[in-house]
Amino acid sequence: MKKVLIITYYWPPAGGPGVQRVLKFAKYLPEFGWQPIILTVENGDYPAIDKSLIDEIPPECKVYKTKSIEPYNLYRKFAGLQRYEKIPTYVLNTKENERFKDRIAKWVRANLFIPDARIGWLPFLVREGLRIVEKEKPAVIFSSSPPHSLQIGAYKIARKTGLKWVADFRDPWDDAFWQKDANLIRSNRAKEKDDRLERKTLKSADFIISVSDSISELFRFKVNRNNYVTIPNGFDDTDFKYHWHSSEKFRITYTGNVGKDQNLNNLFSAISALDEKTKNLLEINFFGNLHQSVLNNIHKYHLVDLIKINSYITHDKNIEVITKSDMLLLCIPNVPNNKGIVTGKLFEYLATGNFILGIGPKTGDAAKILQRTSCGKMFDFDEDISEILSQQIENWENYKRPIVNHNEIKKYSRKYLTERLIRILENAR
Repeated sequence: MKKVLIITYYWPPAGGPGVQRVLKFAKYLPEFGWQPIILTVENGDYPAIDKSLIDEIPPECKVYKTKSIEPYNLYRKFAGLQRYEKIPTYVLNTKENERFKDRIAKWVRANLFIPDARIGWLPFLVREGLRIVEKEKPAVIFSSSPPHSLQIGAYKIARKTGLKWVADFRDPWDDAFWQKDANLIRSNRAKEKDDRLERKTLKSADFIISVSDSISELFRFKVNRNNYVTIPNGFDDTDFKYHWHSSEKFRITYTGNVGKDQNLNNLFSAISALDEKTKNLLEINFFGNLHQSVLNNIHKYHLVDLIKINSYITHDKNIEVITKSDMLLLCIPNVPNNKGIVTGKLFEYLATGNFILGIGPKTGDAAKILQRTSCGKMFDFDEDISEILSQQIENWENYKRPIVNHNEIKKYSRKYLTERLIRILENAR
């Protein structure tokens, strides 16, 4: 087999959406004659743990782990958190009644840890990466971020070894929406350093892969090259062993964390306006952490007794929950440059065939996917969704399932997407 050195921070037992992309690539690479050699961190500070994902690592896969200097234990002490507490991905979102030491902690994170708080992994990553290249003789390097600091390590390994390098981005870099928070103070020096590192990566990688066309365009605007490729996230057919069946309640489900920029007010307003008889038909579940402002709005619309907030669930349980739902919620952050945000959950939502109610930019990449697959509809953040909500409840009462475009949905299968990655790796080596 040809070998590819894959550099990723998120790897089982890490849970959440960040691990899925690389894990699924690694799962299917051997079928196309490529052996994945994983370089990751040992005992990483992950927002969630999902040990069930360990079983998906293919036997052909070799995994190397290194130490890392993680600043989050200091952050926990400073923020008054327990050592075992997980830090949500939206930690840099502004909190209500934010304490002075919270603001100080965020300033340190945004200005001293450039490009991100995983920079402490860099020296270990480079040292181990060079050793792996000498031992395993990979044909190409593939690095997937965030955290974007690992791209700096991949750059150094590629430069010292002469190997071709494919950089994969699940999110933007300097244009990431958390960077644009009006209350996040970043010095000019920090901004300039971050911009310099981003441009160096974009200029140096042999291929740049992103999960959406809009993210690729953001990168192309900064460094205009013809090596940008879009490979979206997807779903694994083998994960979907559950089947939808009608239940006594109309199940509305959201999986994942909800940050302060994910505005669900039009949804809450539409649900609140329903008559009591219809409300009694609903079962509404959120699985993940919700920003305090979102929780406050649930109280504002008097939905505390109707909406159930559940903790994080493992990936296999997540698949079961979304498959057995009737409406799935998707919410794109209401921030600048959000047209390219295509969350990983969307593609697993697609695989269920259930109706997807999207809230976000109607001309964004996620909206286009919903339209092409006929799996749902996107609404603006302040658009009334009462009619579509009532319509879907009526369809459920009449046992009427969505008519989706299966041919379009198949284009997002993990195996198909891995085949597209293979073509990039073959061209790079």
